[in-house]
Amino acid sequence: MPIVNNLWIAANIIFDLATGKTSQVLMLVNRPTDATIFTTQAEAQNYFSFVAIRAPHISWVLEPPTPQRPQGWVIRGQQVQPTPATPFFHGPVG
Repeated sequence: MPIVNNLWIAANIIFDLATGKTSQVLMLVNRPTDATIFTTQAEAQNYFSFVAIRAPHISWVLEPPTPQRPQGWVIRGQQVQPTPATPFFHGPVG
């Protein structure tokens, strides 16, 4: 059975105390509650297009608002890894 990793996009701002400069970074988080909620589909689509190009080995989907999350859209990714090989046991030697 393959291993499936579900992850979501969280957009964060990093503030450099030494220079005062800020940078926006996208992080992968393990829980949908940690994901950034995009208030418009157009904004979510922009981020979706970016991650789809930068991380093509992950299958990305835009998740629309739901009754549980009416505030907006989130971006979910799914990475499927093949089943790990099962070691072959030969039994005692000798």
